[in-house]
Amino acid sequence: MLRIALLFVIVGHGLIHLMGVAKAFEWATLAQLTKAITRPAGMVWGLAALLFLVAAFLLLRHDDRWWFLALPAVLLSQVLVWTQWQDARWGTLANVLILFAGVAGASVWNFRSEYRTSVRSALERSTGPTGSLITEKDLAPLPLPVQRFLRKAGVLGTVRPRSMRVSFKGDIRAEGGPWMPFTTVQVNTFHPPARYFWMDATMKGMPTKGLHAYGDGTASMRVMLLGLIPVVDVSGSELDQAETVTWFNDLCLLAPGALLDPRVTWSAVDDHAATARFAHKGITISARLVFDDRDRLVDFISDDRYIVSPPELPMKRTFRTPASAHRFIQGRLLPGHGETVWEMPEGPFTYGRFTLMDISYDP
Repeated sequence: MLRIALLFVIVGHGLIHLMGVAKAFEWATLAQLTKAITRPAGMVWGLAALLFLVAAFLLLRHDDRWWFLALPAVLLSQVLVWTQWQDARWGTLANVLILFAGVAGASVWNFRSEYRTSVRSALERSTGPTGSLITEKDLAPLPLPVQRFLRKAGVLGTVRPRSMRVSFKGDIRAEGGPWMPFTTVQVNTFHPPARYFWMDATMKGMPTKGLHAYGDGTASMRVMLLGLIPVVDVSGSELDQAETVTWFNDLCLLAPGALLDPRVTWSAVDDHAATARFAHKGITISARLVFDDRDRLVDFISDDRYIVSPPELPMKRTFRTPASAHRFIQGRLLPGHGETVWEMPEGPFTYGRFTLMDISYDP
């Protein structure tokens, strides 16, 4: 909604500048502009209009570089307003609004650049097995329900992935708060473990950006309202462990071929479940994987994840991700929908709902 309103302001403000062009070249008689405008000045009015309209076009296309043109346009426009202050002073209000939005846009662009830079670095450092296809021999040491799951998932005959890029849409909430819609894009690498998760959300009608970063065994989480106002900025050992669980959860649900990793150790539970353990950078986590009668992974349960939500102290709680709506994507049978659930003393609390939009391996 705010983006549409901003589009109307920029387009309308840009079109108004064409009045200066018409006045300068005598294309129309405009009583609203009482002072004369020279033709060179008229060309400047036209340049300001062009910059505003192209910025609006980029904003319409969700190009986060729109502010590159909007901010110079605001500067140019305000100089022109000063030369025609008596007639054009109200243009200052539009310039202030666009200036604020442009500064917010620049902040978002800079914030997202951190995500992009981190992803490039993680992909450059990504290593791991290449070339060899997954065979029945690779599955043989695993518990029987895990073997059946991997066959069903379609990993036989594929190469173990070294990384993946995933996009979701869904909604998220804090305890006691309303659901907030979001879209996300994330990149995970498996050797070494890394996860960079970018979120575009709406909080109380205001655009909100979030970045979860996990690499070298350490994690951080930042959320910015309008790209300018910090809402969340946390790090620490509890978050490091929480994000290790999250990274492993992604691997189990979305990159089953990567489970054939010597760092993952297994123990059987029963015919429909197995426990997996993973250790990295001094952190050891475990999870119980639950499979249905059709050998699909339908739940991931770990007691090693913390709720990290300042100003509250971190709390370790049972974490679950029930999965459903399985379908074949990129040749693998993956869940199309998932939820993130905390098992609280008063009962289960679902805080996230995710619909898988796209996935690619080794981008």
